Amino acid sequence: MKTEKKPKTGPGEIPGSAVKGKSEMSMPIEIPPATIGSKESPEAPAPSMAGIGDAGPSMQLMQGVAGIAAWVNNKQITSLWSLNQNRNSWVGISGIGWRKLANNSDSAIMALTILSAHAREKGSVVNYREENDGMIHEMYVW
Repeated sequence: MKTEKKPKTGPGEIPGSAVKGKSEMSMPIEIPPATIGSKESPEAPAPSMAGIGDAGPSMQLMQGVAGIAAWVNNKQITSLWSLNQNRNSWVGISGIGWRKLANNSDSAIMALTILSAHAREKGSVVNYREENDGMIHEMYVW
């Protein structure tokens, strides 16, 4: 089996592993293309997640306790992910994993996406509030 040395995707490209037949999976994938859907990979996306309208990263999210919001301090945003779907932006946070940005309004998700992009570009420290829905609703970038 050959290993690719180049990045999996670039701007405007669809990863080869994200295409199944003629339909696209609308979520980022952090596992090598050869292991997608195989029984050997514990992180392979579940078949029920393929083709869902409100897709997200393939890694499992940690579930919060119902009814509690928490501030998470002194973190860095290491990656960004979005798709040409309304209100579907995600950030990768060091030591935490993927978190979805609040999708309650267009202006909220745009503001959080811009703050996240700035924080990632500058390597800034981020403090954010995560609600029990697993989404980031408020963010401070230092």
